[in-house]
Amino acid sequence: MRRDSCLIFRGGCCEVLGALALKPVSSRKGGTIMTHDLTAAISQVLDAHQIGGGYLNTPVPGLTIMRAYDAVMPQHMTYKPSLCVIAQGAKQVTTAERTLTYGDMQSLVVTIDIPVLSQIVRVSRDKPYVAATLNLNAEILLDVLTQLGDGLASVGRLEFGMLVKDLDSHITGSLIRLLDLIGRPQAVDVLYPAIMREVSYWLLTGPAGPDLARMVATGGQPHRIARAVRHLRDNFDATVNMAELASIAGMSTSSFHQHFKVLTSMSPLQYQKQLRLMEARRLMLADGQKASVAGFAVGYESVSQFSREYARMFGAPPHRETRRALGGGAFA
Repeated sequence: MRRDSCLIFRGGCCEVLGALALKPVSSRKGGTIMTHDLTAAISQVLDAHQIGGGYLNTPVPGLTIMRAYDAVMPQHMTYKPSLCVIAQGAKQVTTAERTLTYGDMQSLVVTIDIPVLSQIVRVSRDKPYVAATLNLNAEILLDVLTQLGDGLASVGRLEFGMLVKDLDSHITGSLIRLLDLIGRPQAVDVLYPAIMREVSYWLLTGPAGPDLARMVATGGQPHRIARAVRHLRDNFDATVNMAELASIAGMSTSSFHQHFKVLTSMSPLQYQKQLRLMEARRLMLADGQKASVAGFAVGYESVSQFSREYARMFGAPPHRETRRALGGGAFA
């Protein structure tokens, strides 16, 4: 049984392993945000905390902001349901069969946990990459959906679990108000739920609305598949039992397999393989484990199979990558 915390690559769209440092906020800095420009608002907070290039895990639940002045190596990670916003720059996100690119004042709405390869594709010293990620609150989304009515969840058909959309003034304003809560603990406690209701309302009534509605509406196919995804994520080191996953989702095996692939762009076996390999990489690079030990720890029974699949995903066999990391060049 694996714990959520063991996956260093899980999380929002701003996570970057090794290259950028996490700095939590503990006090009020920078004063009130007096701008309607999202790039300026994010930059003001980062400047106030003396972060040039890096990312900030804020005390506002689920809100992370980031700025980068240089290109960063592509990163494998698992996106959680979130609103990933680029104020300036551009990023490319690739799954098993899909590639999405989004940039200035656009967002990526993620409705289900999806392993991805993420890479900043437009950044410069003059125009740094500036972004924010806000993890979605399923409880608030469901409450807002209930007020809007159940009909939204029945609109359209099942779609891929990531959607690129332009940012509108409503979402931008809500994000700036969340940024203004940083360093105000009492304000976070009182105002965060209300602002998240705003975000949820605008998302549910926008282009991503039907997809989000289906994901949080109890009993719907996406919601049931999400239960199976959580089980697969939490038990990725065990042998995949397709019948068990289908049972968790309340579907036939064939229907589950089909709908799982629509949502994630990969089969359950491919999904599990990516989770295993990302965790093995973390064990080697962050914890210093040997390749053979890491492979067995994540469920591989064959060292040669582990090495082969690792090289296919990361571009180099595990022993070479660990040597490179020890030499300081893994994420140059």
